[in-house]
Amino acid sequence: MANIQNLERQHIEIKELLNQFKQLLSKELTDPQIDEGVKLVNTLAGKLKIHMNTEDRFLYPVLSQSKNLKLREAGKAFSQEMTDISQAFNQYKLKFNTMSKIQTNKSTFLGESKEVIQLIEKRMNNEDTNLYPEFAKE
Repeated sequence: MANIQNLERQHIEIKELLNQFKQLLSKELTDPQIDEGVKLVNTLAGKLKIHMNTEDRFLYPVLSQSKNLKLREAGKAFSQEMTDISQAFNQYKLKFNTMSKIQTNKSTFLGESKEVIQLIEKRMNNEDTNLYPEFAKE
């Protein structure tokens, strides 16, 4: 059985990072802010990797074996969507994981960061609202 509380705790940590990121993006990107942005990109990458691995190892296998067809189908859909999100985030991370990469293209960093934040927030809200409560009933 997957530990939903652990996944929810991970969401809280990721949301805190996303809030820090949003605050950073509202400022002028001087070198100290860019350095902070690099740290946030890389820290977020680590937290997301742990979270996705936890879901892959403990949540999706249980969902795939559920007697509840709705949960099995949801697990499959959520897993596929996470694969797409993971690929998108990894591309983003590779573009902006160093100070020089952000300095070279600040406007793209700002725009793509906002898109990535929205993508992650939307996904976590969907899990918190639709997947985890249903799974907890199981």
